Amino acid sequence: MERDKLKVLKPEAPIRRFDIFAEWNKIKAVKELGFPEDEAKAYGLAVAKVVAARKFYGHRLKYRGATRAYLEGKTEEKWWRKLATPEEFDEKVVKRMGKEFYEKVFAPAVLKAYEEGKDYMDIRDSLREGWNKLLSED
Repeated sequence: MERDKLKVLKPEAPIRRFDIFAEWNKIKAVKELGFPEDEAKAYGLAVAKVVAARKFYGHRLKYRGATRAYLEGKTEEKWWRKLATPEEFDEKVVKRMGKEFYEKVFAPAVLKAYEEGKDYMDIRDSLREGWNKLLSED
């Protein structure tokens, strides 16, 4: 009798720091800023884009303090909506790695790390390492 192998979910594409950072900030938007899920997706992706623009292209996007101003009611402008949408989050993060992998593996693991109080810098590479190794196995 042959034993059934457990299905190991693999990402459909390499998991990037960008993916982890976007998800981390999506979670932060829900847990700390009180955003609904759709706004949190747009916010998480926008924050990741701002950081990537600074790191890779040297751009200085001027959104410092804009989230605080929104939360304090000083403006109604949702700066993150200029840079991202929930649908774009789904396309560039969720669909890229695969919806099933995202929902069953990726999002729960990042949420667990967040809820355990881990620092993003400590988990961004350790989480990715195992998942990305799965892509080279077969």
